[in-house]
Amino acid sequence: MSAAPPKEIEQYRVDAVDAALGVLMLIAETPDLGLSELTRRSGQSKARVYRLLCSLEANGFVNCSTEKRSYRLGLAALAVGNAAARQIDIARAAGPIIAKLGSGTGETVQLRVRDGRNSLCVAGWEPERAVKVQANIGGSRPMHAGSGVVLLAFQDEAFREMVLSEPLEAFTDRTCVDPGRLRQVLATVREQGYYVSHGEVSPDLISISAPVMGPDGKIIATIHIGAPTGRVSDNLLPSHIETVRSAARELSALLAGPRAAI
Repeated sequence: MSAAPPKEIEQYRVDAVDAALGVLMLIAETPDLGLSELTRRSGQSKARVYRLLCSLEANGFVNCSTEKRSYRLGLAALAVGNAAARQIDIARAAGPIIAKLGSGTGETVQLRVRDGRNSLCVAGWEPERAVKVQANIGGSRPMHAGSGVVLLAFQDEAFREMVLSEPLEAFTDRTCVDPGRLRQVLATVREQGYYVSHGEVSPDLISISAPVMGPDGKIIATIHIGAPTGRVSDNLLPSHIETVRSAARELSALLAGPRAAI
């Protein structure tokens, strides 16, 4: 979980570094953006964003397409991401369980944790098939839609109400942005212990999520599978739900063991 930086850290922050990292995260979340769109989303001036991109590209963190003049992550970002995955205990511990869940269902698996008010993908697995959901490790999005609903449901009431008091972004026409209705959804998730999202983040995708709980009874992460809606029939859905819940219980038990260090 991300917390507000301590005051002694806050006073030594470097504006240019913050700006460069902000641009880097925009590219990580949405590859193939051009200079104009990165400028709009970052809120920086076009000249400054271009200078930041030049620095990031010179250090291998982004690559610029010569044809489209759009940006993607570079090899340096991949090296940092791989190192982070090795260093994050939960991602390392979850690896075999994620792979087993993915191979058992034939669908993409993501492990997401709370990152401030968002959910962040820290580990994933993708099947070898042409039509699939992207694992998007490092991707961050608000918790009120898709698999993030499970993370939100098991937060304390004060945090849930803080999220619900703010404007909720509609990713599709199925995204629940009504606070009253979302409160009911969250209560149901806490009661049943899983959540099925139908097209809340992407119109033609379904996700099935379950909470990974710590020994103190608090949520650590959510594990979920994502698939094209047409591949998960009404007959197959109950089996997938139980498989995801079983993986979540297995990971919860593993993290509660004597060697767990979260």
